[in-house]
Amino acid sequence: MRIYTSKNCQYCKTLKDGLIKLKIDFIEIDVDLTKNANEIEKIYELVGEPVIPIIAIKPHLLAPKKSFNTINEALSLIQSLIKE
Repeated sequence: MRIYTSKNCQYCKTLKDGLIKLKIDFIEIDVDLTKNANEIEKIYELVGEPVIPIIAIKPHLLAPKKSFNTINEALSLIQSLIKE
C-alpha cells in the first residue's frame, strides 16, 4: 500500500498515525518532493484532481470526497480492502 501525503497536511498525519496504530504497513510518497513529480502527476490524473491523502491499494485508488469523507472512513475502508 502506498499513501500520497504532504508534511503540511494534518489529515495525512492523522491517517499515518491511524495506520501505525492499526499496524498496517505502508509506503509514504511525499507529493512535495521533486523526485516524486512524475508519479504524483500520474496519480492526480487518475484521481481527477490534486487532493491528498491518496491511498493506493492495488487495484484501488482511494481519494478524499470520492472514496471517503473522514480519516476514520478511510481507515475502515483500508482495513476491509487489505483483508480481500
